[in-house]
Amino acid sequence: MVNWCSWCVKFHRFVDADSEIKTFVEENFEVVRVNYDPKNKNKEVLAELEFPQRFGFPVFVILDREGNRIHTQNSAFLEKDDGYDRNKVF
Repeated sequence: MVNWCSWCVKFHRFVDADSEIKTFVEENFEVVRVNYDPKNKNKEVLAELEFPQRFGFPVFVILDREGNRIHTQNSAFLEKDDGYDRNKVF
């Protein structure tokens, strides 16, 4: 988490702190964190995911079992004040 943006850190901590959301995520998703920084922009991976970085970070990409993108979620819609809204995240 050293080079993550502040909102990425907040989301990670938010999910970790809420046992119900954390359990839901663990039981229903395989979480893969893709890093983006000046030294490693992961251009190939982000191209395969249809350039989700256009929404800023963090951004959430939902894939089906075959790896096809079915949704990209701009995290700004999950925010409330200086953090995340539990109901919106759920």
